Amino acid sequence: MNDIRHAQALITWHRNPSKFSRNEWIRDIVVNYGEAIDGVMHGDTWTVLVRITSQVEGTWDTYADVAFFADAAPWHLWVPGYSFNLWAGKDVATVHIL
Repeated sequence: MNDIRHAQALITWHRNPSKFSRNEWIRDIVVNYGEAIDGVMHGDTWTVLVRITSQVEGTWDTYADVAFFADAAPWHLWVPGYSFNLWAGKDVATVHIL
């Protein structure tokens, strides 16, 4: 799984990410491209793989590789400066593509 297509990112976590191992792909996080209406998501949801590579000292921020699980996902959106939220039951982090 080390040879998958990915982008480099800075992730601002809303919770302490210390429970995640470094350099291993986290597989249970998604990004929602749509909106929540009355607690129901409308739009596309894509699984996002995250591999934390290092932590920014004194913060919960990390540098990471991020990848969609599917080639059909909207890769074209991931240009430097693009940001999106990761979701795992609730918003858990904001990803900034480098």
